[in-house]
Amino acid sequence: MRERGPIEEVEKIVKDLNTVAGKHARPVLRRYPLIFALLVTFGVAAILDGLKFFFDDIKFFKEHPFVLILIGVAILILTGTLYKKLDKGKE
Repeated sequence: MRERGPIEEVEKIVKDLNTVAGKHARPVLRRYPLIFALLVTFGVAAILDGLKFFFDDIKFFKEHPFVLILIGVAILILTGTLYKKLDKGKE
Protein backbone atom coordinates (compact mmCIF):
# COMPACT_ATOMS: atom_id res chain seq x y z
CA MET A 1 0.00 0.00 0.00
CA ARG A 2 1.46 3.34 -1.00
CA GLU A 3 1.68 6.30 1.33
CA ARG A 4 -0.64 9.21 0.68
CA GLY A 5 0.81 12.53 -0.40
CA PRO A 6 -0.03 15.84 1.24
CA ILE A 7 -2.42 16.81 -1.57
CA GLU A 8 -4.36 13.58 -1.14
CA GLU A 9 -4.58 14.21 2.62
CA VAL A 10 -5.96 17.72 2.04
CA GLU A 11 -8.45 16.37 -0.52
CA LYS A 12 -9.66 13.76 1.98
CA ILE A 13 -10.10 16.39 4.70
CA VAL A 14 -12.00 18.70 2.34
CA LYS A 15 -14.19 15.81 1.15
CA ASP A 16 -15.02 14.80 4.73
CA LEU A 17 -15.74 18.42 5.65
CA ASN A 18 -17.97 18.79 2.59
CA THR A 19 -19.90 15.66 3.55
CA VAL A 20 -20.50 16.89 7.10
CA ALA A 21 -21.37 20.45 6.03
CA GLY A 22 -23.58 19.16 3.22
CA LYS A 23 -25.90 17.45 5.67
CA HIS A 24 -26.68 20.81 7.25
CA ALA A 25 -26.52 22.98 4.14
CA ARG A 26 -28.71 21.02 1.73
CA PRO A 27 -32.03 21.65 3.54
CA VAL A 28 -31.26 25.37 3.77
CA LEU A 29 -30.19 25.54 0.13
CA ARG A 30 -33.41 23.82 -0.95
CA ARG A 31 -35.46 26.21 1.11
CA TYR A 32 -33.79 29.46 0.01
CA PRO A 33 -32.17 28.89 -3.40
CA LEU A 34 -32.59 32.45 -4.65
CA ILE A 35 -30.91 34.02 -1.61
CA PHE A 36 -27.90 31.72 -1.96
CA ALA A 37 -27.69 32.33 -5.71
CA LEU A 38 -27.65 36.08 -5.08
CA LEU A 39 -25.04 35.72 -2.32
CA VAL A 40 -22.78 33.61 -4.53
CA THR A 41 -23.18 36.07 -7.41
CA PHE A 42 -22.35 39.00 -5.12
CA GLY A 43 -19.33 37.17 -3.70
CA VAL A 44 -17.91 36.39 -7.15
CA ALA A 45 -18.54 39.96 -8.34
CA ALA A 46 -16.85 41.37 -5.22
CA ILE A 47 -13.77 39.20 -5.75
CA LEU A 48 -13.50 40.09 -9.43
CA ASP A 49 -13.97 43.79 -8.73
CA GLY A 50 -11.38 43.68 -5.96
CA LEU A 51 -8.90 41.95 -8.27
CA LYS A 52 -9.56 44.61 -10.91
CA PHE A 53 -8.71 47.37 -8.45
CA PHE A 54 -5.66 45.45 -7.27
CA PHE A 55 -4.29 44.96 -10.79
CA ASP A 56 -5.11 48.57 -11.74
CA ASP A 57 -2.62 49.67 -9.07
CA ILE A 58 0.18 47.63 -10.64
CA LYS A 59 1.81 49.89 -13.21
CA PHE A 60 3.24 47.05 -15.33
CA PHE A 61 -0.16 45.44 -15.90
CA LYS A 62 -1.73 48.83 -16.61
CA GLU A 63 0.81 49.46 -19.35
CA HIS A 64 0.83 45.86 -20.66
CA PRO A 65 -2.63 44.30 -20.14
CA PHE A 66 -1.87 41.61 -22.70
CA VAL A 67 0.69 40.12 -20.28
CA LEU A 68 -2.07 39.71 -17.68
CA ILE A 69 -4.20 37.91 -20.27
CA LEU A 70 -1.29 35.60 -21.13
CA ILE A 71 -0.74 34.83 -17.45
CA GLY A 72 -4.42 33.97 -17.07
CA VAL A 73 -4.39 31.68 -20.11
CA ALA A 74 -1.20 29.99 -18.87
CA ILE A 75 -2.80 29.36 -15.46
CA LEU A 76 -5.90 27.86 -17.10
CA ILE A 77 -3.75 25.59 -19.29
CA LEU A 78 -1.66 24.55 -16.29
CA THR A 79 -4.70 23.72 -14.15
CA GLY A 80 -6.30 21.81 -17.03
CA THR A 81 -3.15 19.77 -17.53
CA LEU A 82 -2.85 19.13 -13.80
CA TYR A 83 -6.49 18.03 -13.67
CA LYS A 84 -5.95 15.57 -16.52
CA LYS A 85 -2.83 14.14 -14.88
CA LEU A 86 -4.51 13.72 -11.51
CA ASP A 87 -7.59 12.19 -13.14
CA LYS A 88 -5.47 9.61 -15.00
CA GLY A 89 -3.99 8.46 -11.69
CA LYS A 90 -7.44 7.38 -10.44
CA GLU A 91 -8.02 4.94 -13.30
